[in-house]
Amino acid sequence: MVPRFVSITLEKGLVLSPMIMNELWSGSERLKCVVLCAGGGRRALPLSLGKPKVMLEIKNKPMLDYIVHYWKKYTNDFIFVVGYKKEQVIAFVNQLPISPQFVEQKEPKGIAHAIQCTKELVSNRFIVVLGDCLCQGEFHFPSQMEQGVGVWETDSVEDIRQSYSVDIKDNLIRRVEEKPEKVHNNLCGLGFYFFDKRVFNYIKRAKPSSIRGEIEITDTIQDMINGGEKIAPVYLDGDYLNVTYPEDLLKAEKMLSKR
Repeated sequence: MVPRFVSITLEKGLVLSPMIMNELWSGSERLKCVVLCAGGGRRALPLSLGKPKVMLEIKNKPMLDYIVHYWKKYTNDFIFVVGYKKEQVIAFVNQLPISPQFVEQKEPKGIAHAIQCTKELVSNRFIVVLGDCLCQGEFHFPSQMEQGVGVWETDSVEDIRQSYSVDIKDNLIRRVEEKPEKVHNNLCGLGFYFFDKRVFNYIKRAKPSSIRGEIEITDTIQDMINGGEKIAPVYLDGDYLNVTYPEDLLKAEKMLSKR
């Protein structure tokens, strides 16, 4: 039986042009976008056999191409965290009209650990994008945002269960839960994060989760909230897809055909 949940309409911020968003949030410093590309995509087998998950093709282009195309409107400076079959990612990225840097995650210890690998390369404020998360549409950025995470309104309980749930009060995120069994509202946490360097202090002292033995980014975010950090919801007005299984590639193709 599908559980009932509360449908929440977020108090949305402003849809800012990328230039204005950069000026208001990152100031004079050049904003950097971190893309996590280290995973092999075991759940996408056999399509991911012998290639990184971000190199799976959608409409004859690697998934990574769509990710860079979307986020380059905010910055031309990218940091790619590579790992499994890293040579394929590096060779492809070096053909793109962007300014890339690369750092290797030598062991698969989770999203938060992958972010930690970029500590010496990122700007004071930076964007993090998971390499298997696609979107279309526009983000609403809260005024005077310090840090934030992407949030999307959805009627799909399964979308939230495959990602993480979000509870909001007074226009700030109060609680996040990774892959929740019980879903209480229609807010889905996205694989897009808007951090500053304070996040590294929380990652450093985080403990691996009992679920996967990895340092979970949701645990880190919750620690930040508990520590008094102001984490705002950055609402996505559009479509979102976390590409997990082979059948998701067809969903991605349909979603991207709308643009």
